Amino acid sequence: MEKQRYTLLELSTMIGISISDAFPGRYWITAEINEIRENINGHCYLELIEKDPESDRIIARSKATIWAYTWRMLKPYFETSTGQAPGKGMMVLVEAGVEFHELYGLSLNIKDIDPVYTLGDMERKRALTIRRLEEEGIINMNKALAFPPLPSRIAVISSPSAAGYEDFIHQIMNNPVRYRLELTLFPAVMQGNNAWQSVTDALDAVFEQEAMFDLVVILRGGGSTSDLNCFDSYELASHIAQFPLPVITGIGHERDRTIAGIVAHTDLKTPTAVAGFLLDKFRDQEKRISNLISRICSEASRRIDNKRQAVTSTLKDLPVMLRNNLKNRNNHLASKGSALARAAGNYIQRSMHNLDSGHARFGFVIKNHLLRSKNTQKDFENRSLPEKTRAMIRKRSDKLILFETTIGLVDPSNILEKGYALVMKNGRIVKKASEVKYSDDLETKMHDGRIKSKVTLVKLNRKSG
Repeated sequence: MEKQRYTLLELSTMIGISISDAFPGRYWITAEINEIRENINGHCYLELIEKDPESDRIIARSKATIWAYTWRMLKPYFETSTGQAPGKGMMVLVEAGVEFHELYGLSLNIKDIDPVYTLGDMERKRALTIRRLEEEGIINMNKALAFPPLPSRIAVISSPSAAGYEDFIHQIMNNPVRYRLELTLFPAVMQGNNAWQSVTDALDAVFEQEAMFDLVVILRGGGSTSDLNCFDSYELASHIAQFPLPVITGIGHERDRTIAGIVAHTDLKTPTAVAGFLLDKFRDQEKRISNLISRICSEASRRIDNKRQAVTSTLKDLPVMLRNNLKNRNNHLASKGSALARAAGNYIQRSMHNLDSGHARFGFVIKNHLLRSKNTQKDFENRSLPEKTRAMIRKRSDKLILFETTIGLVDPSNILEKGYALVMKNGRIVKKASEVKYSDDLETKMHDGRIKSKVTLVKLNRKSG
C-alpha cells in the first residue's frame, strides 16, 4: 500500500484550517509579557509566557502580534489608563484570536488590552512587596535613623547625564548664601528593567565608604511611569530600608510614590526639591545659631546691667560703709587703748611697789653686808694676816662703801625726802604737763604720804607747746 504524502505547506494549511475551525472566535487571555518590540512598519511583536506560581518556572509560551492599525489605538489607550506603556514583566489581559501561519507558525492576534487588569496586577504586586517589607520588620528602619542637623557630605546616586541631576547640582552650587556641600557622584542606570540592580550596586559602593558621608540621595528626575517600575523592586527597597545612612529619594514621580520612596528616610518629588530640602537644613541651623547668639548677647547684657546696678549701689553706699567701718575701728582702738592704759598703769604701779620694796630690802642687805664686811675687816686687822691680803680686803671694802653711797643717792625715798614729789595719773607717772587735762584725777606721792587732787587749771609753757 502506497504511503500518503503531504508537503509541509499542505500540512501547515491543514493545521491552520483545523485551528481556525477549533478556535473560531476571540479569547480573553492572561499572560506575562516576556518580550515586546515595535518594528519600523508599526507592528508590535510580543512573546507571552505563563509561570508556575510556586517555582516561577515558565510553563507556557506563545508568540503574539498586534498589527499596526490596532497598535496605534491600543498603545496610547493603555498608557493613558495605566500611566505606562506595555513592558517586560507586566501582566496583561488581552483579547486575541488564535492563528496559524504557514511561515510563522502559531501565534495570537491581539485585538484589545484591558488596562484595568494590569493596574490591578501592578497594585497587587506593590501591595505584596510592601506587605513583605512590613512582615520582615524593615519598612521603617531607614526612617528611624537620626537625621544629621547639618548634612554637608552627600553621596549622590544618579545618572551623570540626567537632567534632574544637573538641576540638583546647579541649585546646590549656586545657592545665594553660598552654603558649601561636598557632593560625590556614584553613577547608576536610572531606568529600565535592570535599573534596580545598578542602583543597588551604587548603594553597596557607598556602604564601603560609609564613614565619609552624612546621607545618600537617589535622584532621577522626570520620566514616564513605566521608566520607574524598577523603583518598586523589592530588592532595591530592601537595600534602602536597611541602609545605615539616611536616604533621600527625589525620583520625580508626581502621581504615585514608589516603594523606594516609601522606605526611604525622606521622599521628595524632584531633585530640585531635594536640593531645597538640604539647603533649608543649613538655613535652619543658621537661624538657630543666630537665635542662640541673640539669647547669649541678651543674657550677657542683662547680667552686665545687673552688675552695673550693683556696683552703682555699692559706690553710693560706700562712703557710709567706710565711715561706719572707721567709726567701729576707732571705737575698737579706743577700747583697746583704754584697756592698754589701765594695764600699763597697773603694771607700773606694781613695778613701783616692787621697786620700793626691792630698794628697802636691797639697802638692808647692803647695810648688813657692809657691817659684816667692817666687822670682818676689823677681825682681819686684829688677825695676823699677810699684808697683801689685808690690802686687797681694804680695797674691796672701799668699793662696797662707795657703792652704798651711790645707791643711797638714787634711792627714790631719799629723793622724796629732799622735797621732790611723784605725780601719777591712772597709775602712770606724769612726765609732762601736756599729759594732764581739766578735771583729771591726780595722785601725788611724797616721802611721808600720798595726796589725791583734781585738776582745775592746766597752763603750758610756750616752749613746751
